[in-house]
Amino acid sequence: MNACDLTSLRVRLEEGGSATPYPWNGEEVLVRDDAQTILKCIALLQDDEKPEEDKAAEFIPMFFADVREAFLACDYDPREFGRLIESAVWDVCGIDLKGDKPHEEPLWDPVEDAAYIRISFRAEYGIDWDDVRDKIGFSEFIALVGGCSMDTPLGRAIYYRNPKTRPKPAKKNANKKEIEEWERLHRAYALGRRRSSHGTNEGNDAAMRDAFAALKRAAR
Repeated sequence: MNACDLTSLRVRLEEGGSATPYPWNGEEVLVRDDAQTILKCIALLQDDEKPEEDKAAEFIPMFFADVREAFLACDYDPREFGRLIESAVWDVCGIDLKGDKPHEEPLWDPVEDAAYIRISFRAEYGIDWDDVRDKIGFSEFIALVGGCSMDTPLGRAIYYRNPKTRPKPAKKNANKKEIEEWERLHRAYALGRRRSSHGTNEGNDAAMRDAFAALKRAAR
């Protein structure tokens, strides 16, 4: 996922949210990249109950600020539009629609950890999520999540979900109790069946690929 640098242009949209110009074929396509919109896009693509064609019909106008502009940048070529969608969704959302990019096991989930995120943003940054969710970019949101310290509920959960933080056994089991406590908290903070946007499980991988197929059909 590409992060916006400090000189990137952000456009406030009249209908709410914000967008960033995404370069394509020498043109610029406005992509809605505010955290609220991208989280909605992710939830839409991972919705197991919604038909794939309906996902495509909702996703395209939700993701692109001006669908006609996006088609124009592709010279109205549906295959090129499919490539634009694949590229922009990966760069902006970190979503692998084709399923050919490496993934790591997720350490947080925007739905399961919603309460943790709200509380931790207030504690760590003095930020009220409801005040900023349609203003900050998704890449900024990811950075804020990753920056939460162990003093916050989210930071603590991420720490104990990460197998790399498991204490290494000491000689003669000197830290046995420390390891047992880590394992207890590892189980307590474990994510359920859902997976986050930046590392989907097998079921969500399949849902993403199906959604991409539907998006390509919609482009035609």
